[in-house]
Amino acid sequence: MTKQINAQSMVVKSSKKQRAPEIGHAQDRLYTDRRFTQKLLLERGTSLCTRCGAISVEKHWYIDEDKLKVLKKDPNVRQVLCPGCERVERHIYDGEVILESDLLLTNKDAAMGLIKHTEGKAWHDNPLSRIASLTENGKRIEILTTTRWLAHRIGKQFYKSFKGALEIKPSHREKFVRVYWSR
Repeated sequence: MTKQINAQSMVVKSSKKQRAPEIGHAQDRLYTDRRFTQKLLLERGTSLCTRCGAISVEKHWYIDEDKLKVLKKDPNVRQVLCPGCERVERHIYDGEVILESDLLLTNKDAAMGLIKHTEGKAWHDNPLSRIASLTENGKRIEILTTTRWLAHRIGKQFYKSFKGALEIKPSHREKFVRVYWSR
């Protein structure tokens, strides 16, 4: 018994473009995480953050109280969210600070003042640096920051002011850092 083979059934699609509908593309099967793919696209010019009052001139964000008063009256200035407010809104964090000590019970005002002062200095240097959330549970304070540098800065300020033990743990292959301070 001989088997006859039709020549047309043996046609092999050799081109990748020809086989693509059969195979499918990897990007069609992957889930895209839009929190990280979409960036704040700003046009050149002057912009003003509606939430915190940061000013952007030619895509450079900074803080200036005097210029803010003038720009609020200008109708040509775009009203947008700055990258720091955008990160807080999207829950994108790059640092976590955990402060734990009995000292926090007795000196809560000093500790909170140090945290706010450190954030204010960092925010004035870089409007992206923010404290996104701050939770206190008696002798423990947990802080989430939008930049890892602010987390470093808060931990180092507590170590400098109150001594104790400071441990900074960067995450492997990520832009995330955990800072532990205890006394």
